[in-house]
Amino acid sequence: MRTVVRPDVARMLRAGATNREIAAVCHTARRKVAAARAALGIGPVQPSRGAGSLEAAFQARVRALFCGHAVWDGPRNENGVPMVSWRFERVSAYRVAFRAHYGREPQGVVLAVCEVPGCIAGRCLDDKQARDRTRGQLAAVLGCRQGHAYAQHAAYKPDGARYCGQCDSDSNKERKQGIAA
Repeated sequence: MRTVVRPDVARMLRAGATNREIAAVCHTARRKVAAARAALGIGPVQPSRGAGSLEAAFQARVRALFCGHAVWDGPRNENGVPMVSWRFERVSAYRVAFRAHYGREPQGVVLAVCEVPGCIAGRCLDDKQARDRTRGQLAAVLGCRQGHAYAQHAAYKPDGARYCGQCDSDSNKERKQGIAA
């Protein structure tokens, strides 16, 4: 009986991918990839010495797109987050890209903020610190949720948290009127 080999599996086999990588990308069983490898007469992949650093392992899986964007061609975890494997360590590719671009460790979760689906370019990633800064800038320009300008109505709690003094005053008046009624 002749084994039928899927074109995408054959292409990856000829490119030198491992059975595990092909099974993950093509959503098939490793035993079927092994059977396709045997049918095409392609021997097992020779182990390489691996990448010299985490950043090199990351760069080996990044594909550059237009205008400075990039996408991940490597493995992902069960939640779809791109993962870099290096020396028995698995790290989010978002964190590696962020660290390479900004030169510091990200705080909290790293998220892509551009409109390109799956973009992993460092300039398109934000951590908690950057998102908080952006929210603060937007609040300074747009004001509170009721539209009061923070330039006129900003007030600060003892811990430094900012709130809208006008909204606070309005809610106190409503509360006092409710008690008097």
